[in-house]
Parts: sequence; structure tokens; C-alpha cells
Amino acid sequence: MSASIDSTTMEPVESLFSWFREMLDSQPVSSDGDHGVQVFGYENITRILADTKTFSSETARLFNLPHPELDRFDEGNLVTTDPPRHRKLRTVISQVFTPRSVANLAERIELITNTLLDKVADQDSFDLVDALAFPLPITVIADVLGLPIEDEPLFRRWGDAIGALDAATVPPELLDGEVGPALHEMGEYFLRHMRDRRQNPRDDVMSRLANATIDGEPLTDGEMIGVTGLTMFAGHATTMSLICTAVILLGQHPEALAEIRADRDLVPGALEEVLRMYPPFPRLVRVTTTDTEIGGHPVAANQLVTPWIGAANRDGAKFPDPDRFDIHRNTGGHLVFGQGIHFCLGAPLARLEGKIALNLLLDRYSKISVDPERGVEWENPNQIICPRRLPVRATR
Repeated sequence: MSASIDSTTMEPVESLFSWFREMLDSQPVSSDGDHGVQVFGYENITRILADTKTFSSETARLFNLPHPELDRFDEGNLVTTDPPRHRKLRTVISQVFTPRSVANLAERIELITNTLLDKVADQDSFDLVDALAFPLPITVIADVLGLPIEDEPLFRRWGDAIGALDAATVPPELLDGEVGPALHEMGEYFLRHMRDRRQNPRDDVMSRLANATIDGEPLTDGEMIGVTGLTMFAGHATTMSLICTAVILLGQHPEALAEIRADRDLVPGALEEVLRMYPPFPRLVRVTTTDTEIGGHPVAANQLVTPWIGAANRDGAKFPDPDRFDIHRNTGGHLVFGQGIHFCLGAPLARLEGKIALNLLLDRYSKISVDPERGVEWENPNQIICPRRLPVRATR
């Protein structure tokens, strides 16, 4: 890896991080009519995430966006549900991510990673997103679910649609023109596999979901679609971002890279620092259920609240010298995977995939760096901090 990265390729995300610093220093709690209440400080955000009664995840109540496909998907969407329903859905999906089941995937993840890298073995330049960061996690979770990886082009389209779902900003025309049809196609696809598994069960997660119950009743179509869609795509985006931003950050910090090459035991800690600095999902959304206050600022009931976890992870009160990349830092308490009842079930899998991918990249290449002539193309960093394209040059 190399430190040679054109700074202009980083402008979208660096602008976001500069804004975080400005708000942390001047307005750690900000309120305006268009965006509700925005929160940046670590202490306030951890309180919001812990208090699920006051700060509800069911934000759809604020938006007049009824749509049959979105409503159906949300029946099983853990991210947008509160207790007690959240606990029941989480119990159904938690079987996928037990420590034992994740650990048992290590050999398969290594095989998939090596197979993907073999495909670009004769190339000294390739797009890391297309070559590895996207197909690795989607292949792993498709394997776990029992879905044919030949359908990857469909998975990519549906992932883009789900990624466009932002309750605070999604326009009706997007729901009708792009997102809605993709959600319908995805839902019918999942239901076909679910119905087949009820007739012909196999040793896969789709079979277990097809025969799961909540309060003694089979999952509804919407619950099956939401649970499966969330399982497939939530962790996928995290791993994709982690692989890409690890390559970027280590390329910018050759001294840290040299340490990691000399001692691979440093890889897990380095990846946690990558996650802290470049959280795949920089914000969450909540809605107040009652009058309350945040950091001494009064907040009325039914107000949209946006906790910027990307800013909390750069709060100097929690992480000294927070904008410095330090692979030896104590990153305990970072909020990349949430907190409390909404802590991401897929965190162990994302960490394992990131660890295996980075180690195998280091094994294969003496140098891998961002191609400065082609540059990085980013997704909208307000929604996800992840390259859409990451051209790299690689030397064995």
C-alpha cells in the first residue's frame, strides 16, 4: 500500500468530517425546522440510543409516505421497530449470527476471498469494490441464507434500492419509480424461496426462517421479507465499506501499515480504528415520543432526532485527538454498530470478513494503493461512507 492518494478524491467525506468538527465545537445540539434536532456529541448520543422509550425507532409516523412495498418491508425491519416487537423479530434473526455460527464461516470466507482475488491475479489495476468489497459479503450471506449466488446482479440492484431508503428525505417519486418496484421484485423472490423451503426444507437459514414463529404464529410475508432483506444487506454494506476504507487509510499511513505487516495481531485493532474514523453509516434517526431535552435543549414530542454517530466517534471527550488515525487506540465504546437493543447482530461477521480480507490482501500484494489517475467515486456520505468505485494499483 502507498500514501499516494490525490486529496481531491477524499473531498466528499472530508467535508463531512470537517462539518462534524465544526458542530462538535460550536453546536453539539442543533435544531432547525427542516431537519429537526441534530446531535453530535458522544454523551448525548449514547443517552438517545439507550432510551428507546423516549427516542423511538419507528420514524415512519412523521412522514406521510404510505407505500405498500415499503410498508410490507418494514413489517420485518428491525431497524425501524421498537420493543416489544423488536425483541421478537431480533430473536428470529439472531440464529444467523451466533458466535459459533460466525466462527464456522472463517474457512468459507477465506475460500471466497481467494477465489475473488484469483480472478484479478493477472491485473495490476482493478476496482476493489467490484473485485472484492462488494461480492465477498454478498456471497457469504447468500451462502448462509441458501440463495444462489448466480442471482448477484439482482442482489446488487435491491441493495441499491434499500440504500436509497432514507425516511427523512426519500421523495414519493423515488418510491414509485425506482425503490418500490425493486422492493416488490425482492419481496416476491424471497417469498418464492420461503415457500419452497416450507415444502422442501434444507440445512440453511431460509429454511429456518420459513418455519420460524412469533408468538406461535408463522412469520407474515412482510416479516419474512424484512428479516431476510435486513440480514442480507445491512451487514453487507458495513463489510464493503470496511474493506475499502481500510485500504484507503492504511495507504495514507504507511507507518501503521508497516506495523501491521510486521505483526498481524494488530489487524483487529486497526480495523476498529478504521470503523471509528469511517463509520459505514454515519447517522441514525429517531423520533421523540414525549417532550424531553437533549444537552439542555428542550425538544418537543414527535420531533425528528438525528444522532450523528460519525461525529460521536470523533468527539474528543471520548476519544482524545480524535481525528488522528491510531491503530493502538482504545476504540472501546465506538458507536459504529449501535448500542443496546439495536446493537448490530452482524457485527461479528463484518469484523471477521474484514480481518480475513485485509490479511489476504496483505499476503498477496507488497503494495496496493488508490489509483490517483482514476480517483475514488463515493456514495452519498451523509447516508453511507463507502466508495462506489475504488480503483487500485496492485503489486505482488
